[in-house]
Amino acid sequence: METLRTLLEWTEADHKEFCRKAEEGVRYYRNQDDILLTGAAAIEEVNGYLRKLGKNPLRSADNRISANWHRILTDQKVGYLFSYPPVFDCGDGESCAAGCTLAKKVSGALGDQFERVMKELAVSASNTGRGWLTYWYGRETPFGYWFIDPTQIRVVYDPESIRPKMKYLIRSYEAREADGVRRTRHEVWTDRDVTYYTAVAGRAPVPDESMGEGGVFPHHYGRIPFILFRNNASETGDLELYKSLVDAIDKLLSGFANDIDDLQEIIWVIRNYAGADSAYDYNEETGEEVRREINLLQEIKAKKLVKVDDDGGVDTLRGEIPFEARSRFLDILTEQLFIAAMAVNPNPERTGNATGTYVQFLYGLLELKAGLMETEFRPALCELIRAALRYLGENEEVKIEQIWTRNRPKNDLETVQMIAATPDGILSPETKTKSHPLVENWQIERERISANEKKTWEKLGTETLAHS
Repeated sequence: METLRTLLEWTEADHKEFCRKAEEGVRYYRNQDDILLTGAAAIEEVNGYLRKLGKNPLRSADNRISANWHRILTDQKVGYLFSYPPVFDCGDGESCAAGCTLAKKVSGALGDQFERVMKELAVSASNTGRGWLTYWYGRETPFGYWFIDPTQIRVVYDPESIRPKMKYLIRSYEAREADGVRRTRHEVWTDRDVTYYTAVAGRAPVPDESMGEGGVFPHHYGRIPFILFRNNASETGDLELYKSLVDAIDKLLSGFANDIDDLQEIIWVIRNYAGADSAYDYNEETGEEVRREINLLQEIKAKKLVKVDDDGGVDTLRGEIPFEARSRFLDILTEQLFIAAMAVNPNPERTGNATGTYVQFLYGLLELKAGLMETEFRPALCELIRAALRYLGENEEVKIEQIWTRNRPKNDLETVQMIAATPDGILSPETKTKSHPLVENWQIERERISANEKKTWEKLGTETLAHS
């Protein structure tokens, strides 16, 4: 087995670049855009330079407005895909009752946190390109799983396998131990065991003997118990699609706010009054008057006037802000942002009782982006379900069917009319139940329908016997 040092060296360059992009995506999701670091222009540097010269100028405004676009676009996609979590069925495709029973067992093993975990994986994958999940179970330990910070994970794939197969997975994270010392912990996973290492700052990692001889702890999963949920085939975050447009909008809004702050004050121009170019301060220690020069910028800031020796009179100076040009430019950037981000504009030109065709057209780009995520999430979700089946002692090779429901406006009347007009010879009652807009869980609904039908037949049988 390769040493931890070798594995870290192999993955260091790729991992460092991934962490840089991941940190950027998470930072933008938390509404901490680059505008907060740089400002709309080099205003801070200019003000700092003038302060070093001992000047007290009309300080330029330095508003830094982060418009939070990345979070809006990310939550739109995640809400579109996971407001209604995926529903699955496990069975041989012949016996619906058997499949529903098995699906119930798996749902019970996954528990109540399934919806939250799926949303967190989707947010993580959208921000960083990858979402990671780990699971665990034992003879006396129930099935458990949770999402992991993707920056903690490094993977070495088996070069001899045509299909990507994890050979080693390294998880590294900081932890404060019982003695109060903060250490870096490393876990090196294979399909047979996990080796634990600990390291204090400035020292090389050493095996954690408390976890077993040489830090090695065998496991019974038969595979590495970590599942990768990709955002897309290239494992890239969504921010790369539109970061330059978000930055441009931030700069435009911040610059607009700066202009308003800088130009909102009126400067008075007084003709035929030159004013003084020097004044005297009183030195309390010596009792003498000290001559000092008057800084014009200080005087404008303090008195808000300019003294002019001319023919006399009073005028005002006020800066003009090109509002129309900025507004039009903002509209162009925003329109292009929704296209580049493959998202839905929340302020469409047409609203109201739109037809299903128009809604599909409006959500076309978002559906393409969501479909790419769904394509990558489907096999990962199947892997999680099969892990639950292994825990339950069931056959994990059964057919797994997933039903994904989009959260988008629908013309429910069109859908209901289409279902009602379709004969049972074309669509089965189960498919109609799945497609009905009022049904959230089709399996539970079919059970209710079967129970009602049973009660109806029992009632008819009782009435028939009574009449006979």
